[in-house]
Formats: sequence, structure tokens, C-alpha cells
Amino acid sequence: MYTKKPSWIIQLSNWRVALMILVMALALLFSYQLGSAKALTIIDFFDVLGEASTLILAVLGLILMVSTRPQGRVTEHFYSGGLILIFSLSLDLLDEFVHYPDDLRLISWLESLPQPLGLMLIAIGALEWRKEHLQVTRQLATREKVLRDHQWLDPLTTLYTARYFHYLLQREIADVAKSTQPLCIAHLNLTCFSRFNHSYGSVAGDQLLHHVSELISLLLRPSDCVCREHSDRFLILLPNTDYAQARQLLKGLANAITNELDTPAYLGCQVTLHEVKEANAEQAIDMLHEATENTSADTQQGDTRAARTLA
Repeated sequence: MYTKKPSWIIQLSNWRVALMILVMALALLFSYQLGSAKALTIIDFFDVLGEASTLILAVLGLILMVSTRPQGRVTEHFYSGGLILIFSLSLDLLDEFVHYPDDLRLISWLESLPQPLGLMLIAIGALEWRKEHLQVTRQLATREKVLRDHQWLDPLTTLYTARYFHYLLQREIADVAKSTQPLCIAHLNLTCFSRFNHSYGSVAGDQLLHHVSELISLLLRPSDCVCREHSDRFLILLPNTDYAQARQLLKGLANAITNELDTPAYLGCQVTLHEVKEANAEQAIDMLHEATENTSADTQQGDTRAARTLA
């Protein structure tokens, strides 16, 4: 059975993360400037464990949020509230290691008073996030209804269909005629997919197609478009891209598909590329299919896991 390999990396090169580390460093400096270190014999390490766990979870949550969310009001509310909480939680943890003068109340205030403010900012961010989510959901529902009504959305992979590809290609050809920008289209199919389906069943085959469609969508540029033609075959539109650029892009795409998915050795990826010079979408797609059939006739099934037409 195949498995999808994890491919996530949290980017820590973010000024917000650097500021969070600076806040914790300031809390440490502030604490030891106002107090003195406690003897190890009087430190309650059960309290240290609980407070350190809370701080670590808060830090990890804030890093994950600022590394994945786009900039905006929601992110700023979450970040500001989280930063205030981290400052208070840092002082709360340091309180287990540092002894302060009995008449010094400032540390107690800084440990407790900012926390409601931080939680309030996070709550405001959550409310804004809910509004944002409802708006996006309404937009997606409207868009999905239009696509389904026009039979432009594939129910299995949620990619666009070949019918939508035809519509989009015709529009791009019209734009190319005005701007003289290059335009390429490509055909991608999984070799020996029927053998995989027979060996592992249709459910596993559907899962594989879903994972492949996700991977293609992830690796293509925002201006590109991928559609499912049928079964294991996909159509790719590459606007403002000449043949050499498209060839390089699709070689990387084909290699990523065969490397990222842990599939049997016989299952490969074949890609055919065509630079559009035709006057309409029908002619361009016919030329692409003709090139694909010629390539398939020359390729023995199970011979390779690479994209032979781009090698």
C-alpha cells in the first residue's frame, strides 16, 4: 500500500518570532534584575513542570500561527494577545526560580494583570476569524454551485474538468493573440494505473488520484491551472510560459509526483508538453492528444517512473 509522505516545514525566519524571543529574554532580564536566584532546595519542580508546559504550548501555538496565517487583523489580534500572554507566563515561570523583595508588588501585577488583556485580544481575533471564515465559506459555496451547475468541477479530486479546461484555454488563446505571450499546455497521466487499481482496489486508486491532484495543485504556480480529464489523466494550462520554461517546470512536477508518493515501482508519471500555436482550443487539444498517443505507443508499460516525454 502507498502512503503520502509528510512535507511541511515551519518557517522560523519571521520577525514576529524574533520579537517573541526578545520578549521572553526581556522577562528573564527584568526578573533577575529585580530579584535574586532561589536555592535549588526550595524550588517546587512540580510547579515548574506545569508552568513550563503552559509556556511551551503558548510559544508553539504562536509560532505555528505566525508561520502559517497571512497578514491581517486576525493575525495581529492573535499575535498581540499571544505575545502579552507569553510575557506574563514567562514571569510566572521565572517566579519559581527568583526570590523578590517582600515589598515589591510589580512582578505580581505583571504576572496577573496583562493576562486578561491578552485573552481579550485573542477573543477579538477569534470573532474576526469567525466572520472571515463565514465569508469565505459563502464565497466557496457560491463558486462551487456555479462550477457544478456548469459541470466544471470533478467530484472526486475537486479539480476543474476537461470542459472547463477547454473554456479556459480558448480564453487564453484569445489573450495570446492580443499580447503575443507564450502559452503551453500539458497532458499528465499515471502509467500502469489500471494495474494499481486491480492490485489495491478502487478505493486506494481514488485516494491516489486525490493525493496526486493535491500535489500538482501545490507545485504549480498560482497562474497555472490543472484539470482532470478522466481517470488518471490530467490537463495542465501554463500561461505566459514558453516551451523551455514549461519543460523545466513539468520535469520537476513529474519527479515530485513519483518521489513524494510511496507507490509500487511500476507506477510512473508520463507528461506530454505542447506549445500552443493553434487558433482555437479544439485544435490545440487535438495536437496535445496526438503527441500523447505517439509517446504512449513508444513507451513500454512499467518501463520507468520518470516522465519520458520530458527526459
